Amino acid sequence: MKKVFSEIFDWVKTFVVIFIIVTLIHKYVFTPVKVDGPSMYPTLHDGDSVILWELGYEPQPFDVIVFEYSPDVYYVKRVIGVPGQTISYEQDQLYIDGVAVEEPYLDEGKQLVSYSGEFTWDFTLQEICQFDPCNTIPEGYYLVLGDNRPRSKDSRHIGLISKDQILGKATWIQWPLSSFGRIN
Repeated sequence: MKKVFSEIFDWVKTFVVIFIIVTLIHKYVFTPVKVDGPSMYPTLHDGDSVILWELGYEPQPFDVIVFEYSPDVYYVKRVIGVPGQTISYEQDQLYIDGVAVEEPYLDEGKQLVSYSGEFTWDFTLQEICQFDPCNTIPEGYYLVLGDNRPRSKDSRHIGLISKDQILGKATWIQWPLSSFGRIN
């Protein structure tokens, strides 16, 4: 009888350890996030489920990230500007530190989304930055934009976001299966 209880106890310990490991990995390494709204179309669609990488993540230019806008309100956007950079848009052209930068991930959206005027309206860092003066993006802050620029609430509306708000990088679309794969 003692052997049976010992065997059961071993199984319970194994199950508990596995449960804890899976929970920790799910919470701190790979977290599923559901996309809500059209602001990242066509890169991501409303209702897509993405896998978020959190562990040791440092935002890089053009990464697709998830950040907390306000308590329990999360946005999925693309990092456009990082600390120390100057960002501006002029006649639908992105300029980083005065140099024109291509955004190939917008090409499909420009063909699929109906909009009038420019896809990304003109702005300068000074116009959207909540700090004064703001000649470059301050340390610990990022400029983010949605890929569906005419229909995105992003840094043009809410200002720069803090690194503390960033939950992680959206790396994979896990659902629907027809869209399964790495996010560009």
